Amino acid sequence: MMSLVEEELGGPTVFKDLSKLDFDYVPDGLPHRDEAVRFLARTYRGLTQGGTREHALLWGPVGTGKTVVAKRFALDFKAALSRQGRRLEVVHVNCRRRKSAGLAMLGILNHFEPRYPERGFSVGEMMRDLRKHLERKDCHLIVILDEVDALLRADGSNLVYDLTRFNDESGQDWVGVSLLMISQQYVLDRLDDAALSTFKRSNVHELRPYGAEQMEAIAEQRVRLAFHPGTVDPECISLIADIAGEAPGGAKGGPGDARLAIELLWKAGLLADDARRDLVGPEDVRAAKAETYSVVTETKLQNLALHPLLVLQALARRLERDGGAYATTGRVEETYALICEGHGESPRGHTQFWKYLKQLQDAGFVYAKISGKGHAGTTQLLSLPDVPARVLDAKVQEIARTKAA
Repeated sequence: MMSLVEEELGGPTVFKDLSKLDFDYVPDGLPHRDEAVRFLARTYRGLTQGGTREHALLWGPVGTGKTVVAKRFALDFKAALSRQGRRLEVVHVNCRRRKSAGLAMLGILNHFEPRYPERGFSVGEMMRDLRKHLERKDCHLIVILDEVDALLRADGSNLVYDLTRFNDESGQDWVGVSLLMISQQYVLDRLDDAALSTFKRSNVHELRPYGAEQMEAIAEQRVRLAFHPGTVDPECISLIADIAGEAPGGAKGGPGDARLAIELLWKAGLLADDARRDLVGPEDVRAAKAETYSVVTETKLQNLALHPLLVLQALARRLERDGGAYATTGRVEETYALICEGHGESPRGHTQFWKYLKQLQDAGFVYAKISGKGHAGTTQLLSLPDVPARVLDAKVQEIARTKAA
């Protein structure tokens, strides 16, 4: 007899490779980040032309792909140099976890010597030990200081200076250290004059938030890599792109947060698996968003006036009955009129209906966009980004009944 755990582990799944939805996974190609990778290639190309060091800064908001761009470049650069007979090592240090120069240096040395003592050595002594490792391996090292702003706030810019001046004492042309800093903010103005003098001001690249169309390309790529063919409704991709590309990500970051899109895919797939369904649908995406970071709360619903509530219920019911990710404004308005009859209310006019929709959009209850391919003419499409339609329909029905009484 199988245990409950064995039943769960052996159950059907929509996933082909769940690791492809891990935040640390580095895809072979990065949609809409070619220019950032090319920038890094141009910046560090000098290492192949006799240069002894190069340093750069990638900066931008959460979820714009800074870390994955750095890792993708490092993997490809290392492979390219290997074909030229040059050895390159890459170390990634999360400065939010290693906020002092000593802890960051320990992370670098652990790459070469996993049992390097955690105490008893100064930063200067660690630098000397690092040089010995590089000279013995005859290699160059790229140090990626991720979330470097945390290190600069906590411990100043001494480590940045030490790493950028590392090559001054090296006796071998190829042996040395290049630095790649990653931050949510522009941080060159936080370096002291000595550290700043080692940076070329042009070696800075800003990553801007993804738009909805760019986010759709990311979601499509992850669906292709992580899910079995035909297990994700195509409308889910558009809905996730709209939620993560336009709507606020809340605790996960602002608009354009690719991490939010990937997390929504992961959670929606898990919900489909839990329900023993072989297709991830829009309701799974809405439920995933509700569990990840929900804007809709019962208190906010209670604070809505009756007719905005009825408009919201009309959208929920339309989506629930049609089973899609979006509904046209015209169909929602028709459903609103029917729901008003059920509550003994006279439906408000078309202009007032649009004002209610705008109110709901501004409050984060409703997402709206202009129709694109697959729709005759131009119309506005509406969706619920934050809660399953069936759940919202039932909850609004209950609240509206009280307000109408």
